[in-house]
Amino acid sequence: METFLKILEVIKWPFVAIVAIVCFRRCIAAFINRARGVKYPGGEIQAGPPPQDAAEIEVGSAEKFLQALNSPVLLDTEKVIREVLAKEGIATAEDKEKVLIRHLAIAQLKFTFSRIDFQIYLGQLKIIEVLNSNSAPKQMAMDVYNKAIASYPEFLKDYPFEKYLGFLKTNNLILEHEDTLSITQFGREFLAFLVRTERNAVYRVA
Repeated sequence: METFLKILEVIKWPFVAIVAIVCFRRCIAAFINRARGVKYPGGEIQAGPPPQDAAEIEVGSAEKFLQALNSPVLLDTEKVIREVLAKEGIATAEDKEKVLIRHLAIAQLKFTFSRIDFQIYLGQLKIIEVLNSNSAPKQMAMDVYNKAIASYPEFLKDYPFEKYLGFLKTNNLILEHEDTLSITQFGREFLAFLVRTERNAVYRVA
């Protein structure tokens, strides 16, 4: 766990992009290869020169992506991460892949939670906090929405209850059953993220 935290201290989103490209470079190279030409009835349009050796495509494409994302700060960050991995004895390609994929997943979750935190309304947060204890009738969410409408009529006049609740469903925070609502595991993790980052105290409206 300490290793994860040490690496997280230096991970930034440009690095996350690099990790994603490196981890999935074969898929990306294959996609680029497919995208070189477009076939249509009676002919074909080539977007560039035909592919050559498969190994050349894979390595060359990855290097082009990496070079396009180069920056002094990014390279310094990569250097620190490599030093942390070496210090912790994470030397084999397999172990590095496991660690970096785990940290990529952590970084993606953190980014997603931060986006939801930026967008979520106070009432919507109250709904998932209630559901964190137990499932509840859908009317509970309607009552929260009606109170929000009463407090912020102009703010929510064009935001019907279906969209208000739909935000929580489309972001995988809650599940809607026939007449009841329940929280998802993702929703519980989101609430835990707010507690860890002390974001529950942040002022919200509606």
